Formats: sequence, structure tokens, C-alpha cells
Amino acid sequence: MPKLIDLNERKQLIAEATWKIMLEHGMEAASSRNIAKEAGLSLGALRYYFSSQEELMLYAEALSFERLTDKTSEIFQQDQTPLEKIIEVLMVFLPAADELEVEAKVRLIFKLQGSHSRNGYREGQDVAMQAIKNIMSNLILLNLLKKELDVPLETDRLINLLDGMVLDALVRPERSDKGQQRKMIVYHLRGICKEPVG
Repeated sequence: MPKLIDLNERKQLIAEATWKIMLEHGMEAASSRNIAKEAGLSLGALRYYFSSQEELMLYAEALSFERLTDKTSEIFQQDQTPLEKIIEVLMVFLPAADELEVEAKVRLIFKLQGSHSRNGYREGQDVAMQAIKNIMSNLILLNLLKKELDVPLETDRLINLLDGMVLDALVRPERSDKGQQRKMIVYHLRGICKEPVG
């Protein structure tokens, strides 16, 4: 009896093949033909799962966001102080030698590509931007932010710091060190929080 292929599992494998091509060869190399080859499928089989290149890319982007969101949700369920949780959530979006390295890098590539696509960059779908907005809201609710901060400006500054760190990890992976990344996050939070961070 032939083995039944789980549709969702196969679509995830195709998305992961797409990410691999994007990271190793650039977005322009992520053609249907190259993706099918990387996934070990014929072009016709790829079309069975995704009827268009656009559908595939939207799925690959959504899957990276979903995995990052799942990890941040897990962190908020842990027994830590609010500031420890915030640091851990921010670290999820930074490349490191773990299973989320790919998703953190791919998120930034999709963000960069969004400025060139007909759909444009969709801030509302950027899971890192949404996480940072939630972090800033939580800091306000917990009365942890220093007084007289420009919260919209600090929100933008934090996403720019995060994206800059991811970009640096993409272009200089040999310098991508989790400990150094954590120090930079802690240093930034010390500048905006009333309570000691670290």
C-alpha cells in the first residue's frame, strides 16, 4: 500500500525548500523550478500543492510568521518575570544556532522583498513588528517604561534595532553571537525601562 502524504507536511517541506533557496541563492533564485528541485518534486507535483508562485511565496511567508508566533506564545507561558519574557521574545527574532535561525532570517528577506512586490510590505502581518508593539504596550501597562518617552518613536527604534541585528547576521554570520545579541537587547531595554534589566 502506498504511503499517504500529509498535505500540510508536504507544503511545509516545500516552504522550507523555498527558504533554503532564498537564504543560499537569493530571492531571485526562488523559482518554481528551483524550489521543486530542492524539495525533490517534479514541477507538476509542486503545482498540485501550490497553483501559483505567488500562492507558494505567501504560504512560505505565513509559515515563517506562524512558527515565530508559536515560539513567542510559548515564552509568554513560561514562569519568568515580565522583563525576562520580553528579552526572550526579542531573542526569538534574532538568528542563532537553533531551529528558528531560518525563520528569523527569512522574515527579514520577506520584509525587504515586500517593498518591491505589488503587495508591498504589510506591517500588520509582520510578526516581529506586532510582537514589539505588544511588548511596548505591556511595558506601559506594567508601568515599567521611563516617563516622558516617545512610545511610537521607541517602538520604531526597537524594530529598527532588531532588523539591523538580523541584517548584520545575514551579511556577517561569523559575527552572529547570541550572547552579544542579548547584551545589545538588554542595553537597549535599560535605556527605556525604570527597573533594572538583565
